[in-house]
Amino acid sequence: MSGSATPEPADLHSQDGVLSVDLTLRNDVAASGQTRYCYVTGDGKQSPNLRLHPGDLLVLHLKNALSDTSQAATTHSSGPGVSANPETDPCTREEMTALTTNLHFHGLEIPAVCHQDEVLRTAIDPSDPPFEYRVRIPKEQPPGLYWHHPHIHGFTESKILGGASGALIIEGVEHSNSKLAGLPERVFVVRDQPLLNPYAKPVQTGSMPAPTVMRDAEGDILNAGTDGGMPAKDLSINQVPVNFPEYQPAVIRMKPGERQLWRVLNASADTYLDLQVLFRTAPQMLGVGGARWRPAIVR
Repeated sequence: MSGSATPEPADLHSQDGVLSVDLTLRNDVAASGQTRYCYVTGDGKQSPNLRLHPGDLLVLHLKNALSDTSQAATTHSSGPGVSANPETDPCTREEMTALTTNLHFHGLEIPAVCHQDEVLRTAIDPSDPPFEYRVRIPKEQPPGLYWHHPHIHGFTESKILGGASGALIIEGVEHSNSKLAGLPERVFVVRDQPLLNPYAKPVQTGSMPAPTVMRDAEGDILNAGTDGGMPAKDLSINQVPVNFPEYQPAVIRMKPGERQLWRVLNASADTYLDLQVLFRTAPQMLGVGGARWRPAIVR
């Protein structure tokens, strides 16, 4: 709900070098008429953080529970004569519809082969049993924040706009910066989605001024191909919407003087983020964690 406190995604940690997780990709239609997508665990956790170390094994069983039949008639294929056939191997199906899915692990240095990170031929149907991904995190994989999302060509954007994404964290960043060790962590996943109020006029609210009209070098509007500062998409943070035109902010609570490690993931389909942290309209100083620790205003 707009204006609510930002929830923290659940953490799923590897144990003894293995993280085994069952995820189901589900969808439904919101009251606005927009289709929403989400990865859900067997016990109801939504889009959990997958936390592993370099060298760990991720065993992920993905069940396709999509049911948006209104879009299912549209089919693409990467080869001639390819059609829906539940008896074919999901690794070679090459079926691209609104109801098929697969996984792409964004940023991991893993092979583009089936059951790891192959997205051109792998297509999982709703009628299929859970599909097993076995991903060995390279020992040389840099620690940090990565993410996963479906990558059926022709239908990727709509799924990501609907919320089909999740964070994947490779542990160990404190080894490159000892000042990060022991800090409480927050994971903020920023997603974009179609405008809920596309015909509203920009307004100045108590939380922020009216949007600035952004232009490119030729003077064309960058926001959405329109005038007046209307954005191209609405945004959410950890599934709390921050919608145009009021931009009622989600609440991030922390103690005065507390230091936290924030991991910010731009899981948007179309939106670049220009980040700035404000407290009562005043820009706040942040330390950018990594190989070096330096104070900065993040814009």
